[in-house]
Order: sequence, then C-alpha cells, then structure tokens
Amino acid sequence: MSDHLTRSLNQVRNELLAGLSDADRESYLFLVDWLRRTDVASHALQVGDTAPDFLLPDAHGRLHSSEHLRGEGPLVVSFYRGGWCPFCNAELRALQALKAEFDSLKANLVVLSPETRDLPRQLQRQLNLDLTMLADVDHGVAISYGVLFRVPDETKAHYAGQGYDFAHRHGSTEWMLPIPATFVIDQDGVVRGAFVEPDFTIRQEPSDILAELRQLAGPHAKDASASDE
Repeated sequence: MSDHLTRSLNQVRNELLAGLSDADRESYLFLVDWLRRTDVASHALQVGDTAPDFLLPDAHGRLHSSEHLRGEGPLVVSFYRGGWCPFCNAELRALQALKAEFDSLKANLVVLSPETRDLPRQLQRQLNLDLTMLADVDHGVAISYGVLFRVPDETKAHYAGQGYDFAHRHGSTEWMLPIPATFVIDQDGVVRGAFVEPDFTIRQEPSDILAELRQLAGPHAKDASASDE
C-alpha cells in the first residue's frame, strides 16, 4: 500500500489546500461560504429518514438497483463531484484502500458520479479503482437525497476559466453539482449514518464509515474489529 493511502483524508486535504493557487483558494472560500449561507446541506437526508431507492448504470452500462444492493447487506452511498476534483480523487483512493474491509462487513459501497459518457470508466482505470461507480446522469438521485445545488455564477466563471467543461462532463448545460456526502443505509432502507459537509474539501474518513457499519452489524462485528487491532 502506498504512503498516500495510509494517510488520513485530513492529512491529504491539508496538503492539497497548501498547493492551491491564490485564485483557487479565493474560489474555494467563496463557494464554501455561499453553500453555508444558503444552507444547502439542510435539505439532505438525515439519520432516520427513508432513503429513496434508485436504479442507475455503472461505468460499463450495467444497471444497479439500490433495493437489490441493500438486500444483500448495508449500503453505503457516496456522492462525489467528479474526476476533475483532487479532493474527490483522494476520497476515492482512501475508499479503495479499505474496500476489503467493506467487503468483510458484507456492505455494498457505491459511488455516485454526476459525470456521464466514458468519464467514470476512465477514472476507474486512471486510479486503479475496484469500486462500483454509478452515473447519476440527470442528478435525480442527488436531488432526492437533497445534496444537489446549482453552481453560483462566480464559481462557474472560475471553473470555466480552469477549463472544466461541465456541459461535456454532465451531458447538459446545467451547472449542477452534489455536495460530497456519504450515507449508510440499512437493509430496510433507513439512513443510519449521514455525513454531509458544505466544505467540499472535508470528507468522511473511511474508518469512520466502517465504524458505523460495525455498529450497525452489532456486537459480533465490533468484537471482530477489536481483535484486528
């Protein structure tokens, strides 16, 4: 395992933030402030809510039903912004590093991408991912989970200036993005864990997601976890 994967997401975040240009930092601070002022996160599903089911294609065109996935065990749904975002890619690498532990808990982990075309498959190859990446092509799931927002004009101008072509990436001219968020859903479809953070540089540590899954699984899983330490 590379050193990159053994560091916490918070450590990686601090390194990425230190490398931002002045313009990127200004845009980042503006967007986070805007998201907090408009209280976008308050619309997201909360613990105890029933998660809407969905049917989405993966990077190879195969359809995946959330109802089927949660029928096999707890379901972890993670929303990310796109392959152009270094904080998203750090999160994907961190999830990949612990995928075997998700498997050992019989949890299905799916990553929902707003990107269409061949972009998710390209990202899987680029980052050597064995994660199930689903294309939320019309943002319908992001809407139903309450994590979608329309990119403000100031941020849109900055991203366009960086060469990010969202019309190509999303297959539409609507500038919509999800707040990065992670939900743990039990086999009855009830949200048992919800991490929604308007600061898109902050992500839930995969170890914390695993802890929620062990809590959901009960004492046997927690004892097994302790014996591994």
